[in-house]
Amino acid sequence: MVKRIQLPVVLGMVLLMCSTSVAPVNGTPKKGPMTILSLKKDAPQVDLFEGIEDHQLGARVYPMSAYSSSVLISNLTKEPLTVKVPAAVSSVHILAQVGPNPGLLQTLQGGSQTQVGDSQAVGGNLNPVGNNQNIDFNGLFTIPPEQTVKLKLSSVCLEHGKPCPSSLKTYELRPIESQVKDKALVLVLQKFNPKRDDLEMVQAIAWHLSSHLGWQELASKKKHQIVGGGVPYFTPAQLIAAKKIVEVARIESHKLAAREKNSFPESKKDLDKSPVLSRVRQDRR
Repeated sequence: MVKRIQLPVVLGMVLLMCSTSVAPVNGTPKKGPMTILSLKKDAPQVDLFEGIEDHQLGARVYPMSAYSSSVLISNLTKEPLTVKVPAAVSSVHILAQVGPNPGLLQTLQGGSQTQVGDSQAVGGNLNPVGNNQNIDFNGLFTIPPEQTVKLKLSSVCLEHGKPCPSSLKTYELRPIESQVKDKALVLVLQKFNPKRDDLEMVQAIAWHLSSHLGWQELASKKKHQIVGGGVPYFTPAQLIAAKKIVEVARIESHKLAAREKNSFPESKKDLDKSPVLSRVRQDRR
């Protein structure tokens, strides 16, 4: 008769396996993600997407909803790096890698052999997770060697009609300009502050400028239609504020384009005139 394996024996085997140390793969993060950020002035500085392209940094996106994703930024080098995050980024649904054995680093980087999927791309900005930080976050933070920092991507959808982001799908971090061609929308997303600006108002702006939905169409759009015929996606106050912001953003984006064309450097006076999003706040339904 075969004897049963007793529970203490099984637990002992599991503990023995867990206690055995396994050396990490060279060039990959050794610890879990950090959520408390720090800034070292003497660490070499690298732009986020330049670091990804040069294989100094790795980026992984884990979407939780259309409005929020977790983003892991990994330092793949053996020295601390100060990362400069752009004012706005996009996250794009991609399909599986083309070709066999893409490798760990290529997977972290997203690789160059990717195909865009069928779910909505999103656009927004990266911020620390939580408020308990060692620094005032201004788009700069330092990652220790071979470690990972966790950030939050606050975003809105950019492609109306496509399925919403899902945690079951693979997303890749990309520059906002690669996904958004409308300069006014780029400006709005760069100045969007998730702590103060109404997210659904910004969503109305994004669908209006990127998917060309008219204001009346946005006003008639409903959610939760199974119950009582649904409720409006956007309140009248949100749409009124969105219209005003679009007008200001279009004017400002034309001014910025003219300055770039004439190669005139921006003065402090011009920067002080940059538009600020209307602080419209509505309770989520």
